[in-house]
Amino acid sequence: MTETARLIFARRLREQRRAAGMSQAELGRRMSEQLDTTLDGSAVTRIEKMERAVKLEEAVAAAGVLGVPLQALLVDEPYEVVRLRELRQDLARQENRAAAAKDEMRQATAAMMHIEQEIELLQASRDN
Repeated sequence: MTETARLIFARRLREQRRAAGMSQAELGRRMSEQLDTTLDGSAVTRIEKMERAVKLEEAVAAAGVLGVPLQALLVDEPYEVVRLRELRQDLARQENRAAAAKDEMRQATAAMMHIEQEIELLQASRDN
């Protein structure tokens, strides 16, 4: 992790932990349970102070304990801002798909009408 990435992770971990109303000791205890190893509150303190590098499995465990996606601990924006941006992009993609589907439906309807008209003309000429 670069220094900037470590700084972002440390800050976001502290923010998310506090938002969850959890102490460093509690976070360390619950991460230990997930990791099936010992990780005490002082390790969390050192991670938050950037005195200790976080291991990938610890980062994943911290996100799981805090109930946030790992991305929420890795980006320099609040998770809600990132998620809103993703949702807006997804909404725009779905709106484009819906518009394309409506276009395809109009074309299919027009083609069906043309076929029905041709059937009627052929049927009428055959009946005469």
